Amino acid sequence: MPRFLLLMASLASLAVATALGITGCSAIHSAPLPSSSVRLSPNPPEIYVAPFDTEKAKWLVDREGVDFVDFKKNFQTYFQQKLIRHLTRIAPTEPRWLDDLPDHGWLVGGEFTTVYQGSRFLRSAIGLGMGETTLQANVYVYDLDVSKTQYVLAFRTGVPDRNNDTGAGSGSMPSGLTTGEPVTTGFGIGSGLKEDSDRTAVEIARVLSQYE
Repeated sequence: MPRFLLLMASLASLAVATALGITGCSAIHSAPLPSSSVRLSPNPPEIYVAPFDTEKAKWLVDREGVDFVDFKKNFQTYFQQKLIRHLTRIAPTEPRWLDDLPDHGWLVGGEFTTVYQGSRFLRSAIGLGMGETTLQANVYVYDLDVSKTQYVLAFRTGVPDRNNDTGAGSGSMPSGLTTGEPVTTGFGIGSGLKEDSDRTAVEIARVLSQYE
C-alpha cells in the first residue's frame, strides 16, 4: 500500500483514539522525568538551544525518501528557532551545538518522541478533536557551570495531565543530541505542526521561567 494511503489510514485510527479521549494538538502539557535532588541554578547569564534529535521519534507525515529527510531537518531547525524566540524572555538565547559549548549558562536540548501532522480533512469535516496534530518531546536542561554532559532538569512535553507539569531529573547526555552546523529552514511544515511547535516552545519556556 502506498505510504500516503497508510498515512491516511493511520490518521483515521488516530482520530478515533482522539474521540475516545486521547489529547492532541489542543493539549500541550509537561510531565517530570525521574526526580532528583539536583536543581537548576537560577538566573542564567545566557541560554543555549541545541537542535532536538529527530531520529527516535515516531513520525506520521506525508513525506518519504529525500523529502522526508529534508522535512525532518527543516522541522528541527524551525523548532529550534521558535524555542530561542521564547527563551529570550528569560535570558539572552542563541543556537549552540554540542561540540562548541561555553562554561556558563544553560543548555536546552532534547528529542522529539511523537510527530504527527494530523489531517486537515478530519479536522474540518468531523471536528471533535479528530485529525489533530501531535507533538511530544523529552527536554533536557544542562547547567554548564556544573556539567556539560549531565543534565540537571528533564521533563516531557505534550502529555495529557495538566496537574503534573514540572519536574527535575539528572543523567547523562542522550546520545541523539545534535552536533554540527545549522540547517537552512525550508517550507512545507503544515500549520498544525507550526502551532504545536509554538505551544511546545511556550510550555518549555514556562517551565524554565520558574528557575529565573
